[in-house]
Amino acid sequence: MKQDIRDAVEDHPDGVTIRFEVVPGSARLLLPSGFNPWRRSMEAKLTERAEHGRANRQLVEETARVLGISASQVEVMSGHKSSRKVLLARGLDVDRAVRMLYAGQGP
Repeated sequence: MKQDIRDAVEDHPDGVTIRFEVVPGSARLLLPSGFNPWRRSMEAKLTERAEHGRANRQLVEETARVLGISASQVEVMSGHKSSRKVLLARGLDVDRAVRMLYAGQGP
């Protein structure tokens, strides 16, 4: 699974980018909730609905929590109104981001 996660994380001059496929309005908050090998993206289930940017804010906040950084270091680069998003996490390298995302999956 760690190699799969690495496929969703890429180096960026300011940190790393992470591709996500988001399911808003889920019963439980799970990030990451899995990996889509065809789209090479992490999956995230959010409890917030995709209204007025609430799901995007929850994605940013939960990604920051999992990565151990502040929410101000995470931003949605693309996919603001799509279920397929790319996030920028500033100040991280690929190896650390992969380790933190892998640890965030739980047992």
